[in-house]
Amino acid sequence: MTGLDWMYGRDLPLLSLTFARGLTARELLERMGADDSLALRSQEDFDDEFGDLLYADDSYVVSAGRHGEWAWAWEHGSWQCVADDRLVCDVSMGTQALVLHANEKPMVEFRYAENGYLITGINTVMGLHPDHYTGCAPHRFTAAMRAMDAAPENLDYGPLGPRGLFFRLAEDLGVGLPHADLTTNPVLSAELQPRPDIDARPPESAAP
Repeated sequence: MTGLDWMYGRDLPLLSLTFARGLTARELLERMGADDSLALRSQEDFDDEFGDLLYADDSYVVSAGRHGEWAWAWEHGSWQCVADDRLVCDVSMGTQALVLHANEKPMVEFRYAENGYLITGINTVMGLHPDHYTGCAPHRFTAAMRAMDAAPENLDYGPLGPRGLFFRLAEDLGVGLPHADLTTNPVLSAELQPRPDIDARPPESAAP
């Protein structure tokens, strides 16, 4: 099985994923602001402790693991990974980080950062056209999208559709998430602390 293959075509009304290369799952959750509830839990213990909180407005439950060189964190009902523009940059300090987010609006977002800087941000609400990308190297992935038969200039996501296109870009970086880590295997989990409001993004024109 490849990194995200079980997610293609699956009904995932809310998807909030953060990845970091070379970090452990614990290090990733600590960078995201996990509180002192951080611990390794079985799926049964996770459900017992957090089941009633998963969709509460004031609760930010997250689980995390590792696939290959990348740690992953799945937010179960929250979306701090995109609500706070700086999170992916903070996670990427000294390494690379990636955010994949999708909801029912529909909106799909792809954010890639290196060493504290947003390199490329693409949001389907803004549109696939290259003029709408953000980051200090906004077109880093344009050639890769064209190689998947997408035509960004024509707002054409190609045969994979917007979610599949961004999943494939992520997989090409080495990202993955075993389905069993969400259903069977014990993994780290915690609640995230609210992050401080930070209005300023890192300077997109600066070199990473």
